[in-house]
Amino acid sequence: MKIKWENRYPRSKWPKKWHGLSMAAMKPYQKYVNRIKPGICGSYASAALIHYFVQEKYGYQVDMDKLIKVLKPLIEDRYPYRGTFPWDLKSGINDFIPKPLSVKTRYHLISNPIVLDQLNKENPLPVIVGTSRILGNSYGNHWVLVYACGYNEEGQLFYRAYDNHGRIGAVIPASQTLAAVWIEEKT
Repeated sequence: MKIKWENRYPRSKWPKKWHGLSMAAMKPYQKYVNRIKPGICGSYASAALIHYFVQEKYGYQVDMDKLIKVLKPLIEDRYPYRGTFPWDLKSGINDFIPKPLSVKTRYHLISNPIVLDQLNKENPLPVIVGTSRILGNSYGNHWVLVYACGYNEEGQLFYRAYDNHGRIGAVIPASQTLAAVWIEEKT
């Protein structure tokens, strides 16, 4: 399947300024390309989120290949239906994270408020976001890891993401996304 990158929004329509994390923070994930058919984008996005979170919050390095391998049955193969929903990602990540860690995974059916909240924090954390074919996204139904956001000159919100197809600088209109999944520390 050939993806038409940002065909509806040329570079001139992208935001001039981004908030959140730098593209360099996503560089380690560029080599992790989802080549499985049908894809396991939920496992790839979840592995990158966990990897980033554990490294930033606890200073531990986790093996991405092992994360993907362990998360696949917890997320992709958990239920008999095809595809993954936000609750699949949430349950899989929660089942993977050791209970002594004081964190929880959450989801929301609309990405905008969550992405803006998480990426505008003093220490921003990436958010898994679902793109939608019905809303016109060229990825179709897909999970990406959003690490930056910004508004263009016309006031449209865009996300910058690791797409698990080998791109760490994918630009996606927020209007073409639905759910968000994120990790936060318990209070």
